[in-house]
Amino acid sequence: MEQGSLQQPAESAAATQLMSIALLRQELADLMQVQGYRVLKPPDEVIAFLGRIQGDTETTFEEISRRFSAHNYTASLKEQPGGGQQLVAIKGRLERQPGGILVNVTLFFVTLLSVLYIGAMHGLSDAGIEIGEAAGPEALFLPLRYIHLGLPFAGTLLGILLAHELSHYFVARRYGSPVSLPYFIPMPLPPMGTMGAVIVQRAPMRNRKAIFDIGVAGPLGGLIVAIPLLILGLSLSKVGPPPPDVKTALQEGNSLLYLIIKYLMFGKILPSNGEDVWLHSVAFAAWAGLLVTMINLIPIGQLDGGHISYALLGERARKLGYFVIVAMLLWGGWMLTHGNEAGGFWLTWGFLNMVLNQRHPPPLDDATRIDGRRLALGLLVLLIFIFTFIPAPLREVRFG
Repeated sequence: MEQGSLQQPAESAAATQLMSIALLRQELADLMQVQGYRVLKPPDEVIAFLGRIQGDTETTFEEISRRFSAHNYTASLKEQPGGGQQLVAIKGRLERQPGGILVNVTLFFVTLLSVLYIGAMHGLSDAGIEIGEAAGPEALFLPLRYIHLGLPFAGTLLGILLAHELSHYFVARRYGSPVSLPYFIPMPLPPMGTMGAVIVQRAPMRNRKAIFDIGVAGPLGGLIVAIPLLILGLSLSKVGPPPPDVKTALQEGNSLLYLIIKYLMFGKILPSNGEDVWLHSVAFAAWAGLLVTMINLIPIGQLDGGHISYALLGERARKLGYFVIVAMLLWGGWMLTHGNEAGGFWLTWGFLNMVLNQRHPPPLDDATRIDGRRLALGLLVLLIFIFTFIPAPLREVRFG
């Protein structure tokens, strides 16, 4: 009796496995030339079919996904090193319902207050009111008394960040990706009052085309808003030597794009000959928007640049990401050893990405390649990264 009771479940599991394999193979009969299969997680939780997709991989994979979903399976496809494809059937359907928005809205309003506070600090400088003249707690509360002065800075910076993140969001929704609304990250410290925002992807992306389009949308959307606001801010700024009463200042770094825009507006390379542009708060916020664009275009992990590089290179993008992380750490260390505190920025970003953001997860369909139009746009985005790259983002300079 005991021997029979143990044998029956084993036979039942084997029968279930064979039935599932036969059922899925039947669905693949006209879509894939199946040459073999492997059970990766018994009895029928994860089954891999090896062979060749018939016809266009993107169209065929969509049909396979539809058929597998009817049997409570999720399909995943990738190329095999020796040719052909591996199609993996994973038991269960992906949850594609976005979550609630209470946390998103709360974080946005906290970030708004944080950026308004820091913006008021910049606004006080625009108005000629020096916080340094206040003492003790009064220096902390002074920006609160003039919180309205933070509106130009906050409106500019949050406008750029919203354009960036909502561009991601709406393109992702067009692909049916279950993404969250942006989670803004408040940080009530200079120079920006925020660490930006992130969108959470609750399931793997559909294919490399989706990865590319979602990744490229944010930087382009943010840049379209940032450049006009930078021009507006620079028109409100002043060019000249440091004021006599200013002993230290936070100097923003130059990118090629920023350098060109300043040259077109002021007719000179700045800083030079003891002169620089003394930024209005709108200009500084727009410059920060360019910095955010540059950071996001770094080709690592799940940064926007990581999305784009994975869409173009596949798994080879991981090696590029490792190389870039090492380059950031070496560049940051070299700058610090040569007395430029901007190196701390690169060391921080290098270590964060090394610990938290080394790899990009594959999409469900990792076999479909991107087309020539997206490849051309990828080269354009590479140029944007080159023109927005800031070797030394922020450093303190002393006068006199």
